Amino acid sequence: MKKLSILCVIAAVLIIGANALAPSVVEQGLYYALSDNMEIQPADVQVTAQPGLKVLSGNLDSVRVHSQKFKVKDMTFDSLDCSLQQTRFSLLSGGRVGHMVLTDADSGELTATVRSEELEKFLVRKIEKLSDPTVSLENDQVHVTGTVAVGGFLKAKADLRGTFAMKGSKLMFIPSSMTIDGMGKTFSNTSTAGIEVYDFKDFPLGIQPDSVTMRDHVLTIHGSIHHT
Repeated sequence: MKKLSILCVIAAVLIIGANALAPSVVEQGLYYALSDNMEIQPADVQVTAQPGLKVLSGNLDSVRVHSQKFKVKDMTFDSLDCSLQQTRFSLLSGGRVGHMVLTDADSGELTATVRSEELEKFLVRKIEKLSDPTVSLENDQVHVTGTVAVGGFLKAKADLRGTFAMKGSKLMFIPSSMTIDGMGKTFSNTSTAGIEVYDFKDFPLGIQPDSVTMRDHVLTIHGSIHHT
């Protein structure tokens, strides 16, 4: 009888310990998955599950990610806020041990922001065939000026205009027009290729943005999950 009581106490301690530790293990796994794509800190990721053992079935009550001033590839984001409720997850296939990805949520919101000066630096680096580019953002419009080689030897002034928008899973700079002025002649081109800023396709949070707005020199990227 005494041995049975001891075993029951040990089992109860193990269950209580597992309830307390299981969500933190998932927290760490999600942090590892996110840190492959962006420079965030472990404290930026918070996971809740009650009871904690429900994570063994791949279920969570909520996931919250809040980070500031983090890099994704060569773009510095100003902030990221993501809140998801009643979330399902699975381990990443082919990834490092402990990695996991969120597969579904009943509801949730994602908001990321980028300051205009970072977007200007990004476009200066990414726009090809344009020398000494200058970038300015006016409300939701992007204006790029510089010089371009015409015919391999003539330098002409180039004026490129466009907007930032979501195209599928990708945040893109999408040009609307390009005007080249040289030798007293002006040429217009509306078929200039877009420039990819970031692809949310493999984003471990399992949510892709659907809208982009520019206000007060801050680009805001927003997405949501709502099941009806």
